[in-house]
Amino acid sequence: MTAEKPTRPPATRRIEKQIEVAAPVEAVWKALTDAQELTRWFPLEAQVVPGEGGSIFLSWGPDCQGKAPITAWEENRRLQWREGAPGGGEVPGVFVEWLLEARGGKTLVRLVYSGFSAGGADWENEYFDSTNYGWGFMLTNLRHYLESHPGMPRLVAWSRQKVAQPRPQIYEKLAGAGGLFAEGVGTLAGGGRYTLRAATGDSFTGRVEFIVPPRGFCLTVDGLNGALYWLSIEGAGPEHNAQVWLSAYGVPQAQVDAFKQTWDGVLAKLLN
Repeated sequence: MTAEKPTRPPATRRIEKQIEVAAPVEAVWKALTDAQELTRWFPLEAQVVPGEGGSIFLSWGPDCQGKAPITAWEENRRLQWREGAPGGGEVPGVFVEWLLEARGGKTLVRLVYSGFSAGGADWENEYFDSTNYGWGFMLTNLRHYLESHPGMPRLVAWSRQKVAQPRPQIYEKLAGAGGLFAEGVGTLAGGGRYTLRAATGDSFTGRVEFIVPPRGFCLTVDGLNGALYWLSIEGAGPEHNAQVWLSAYGVPQAQVDAFKQTWDGVLAKLLN
């Protein structure tokens, strides 16, 4: 009788990110664990049953939502939940973990998103890369909310256009000269100031949060009370989803609604 070879567990990979937020650790903890606070920087809707053994529900609409069990809850220090699958259920072995460290009135925030398959299939690589890019924005939004608009509700304008083109081609159309901005964003650098003329004819000024070709970029918009303007191009192909997302604070709902309608038209014109 031949002994069976031990089965090696499947290889996995993880996303690790950290930011420093100029806010006390208690405020950051609340932003991670309070349903109302979560909607001010992360999902469109949230529900939280607090404590280990509780749950967290996050939703960006019916096609992107899930309920996840909370597996660790150490107040002001550590939060972890098991990833929830769209439409219900769990994703085995995938965890989102938050680690907080107080630093003299500021907070070091570490995110560890573990359990991604390292199989290398195109859709697996795209899911990993898209999630990694998306979390870059969400952490930026967390810091932006707590440092610039604490306690203020967020309004979101979300324009989307599906297009069957390669991501680099879509990015060039949107981020290049004559795209979303007349001058394009190619010469901009993260952390610097910018002035651009939008495809709508408006003049935008603000700060460059990041630029990640060919996935997208993020800018603050001074004229919209420091709102975050974020471009994201998602999908494993052949079809991609180009998205312009605005996180706005202290801006009238009618103005945010008008922004969405206008940028719906811009995306359709540039990509059709």
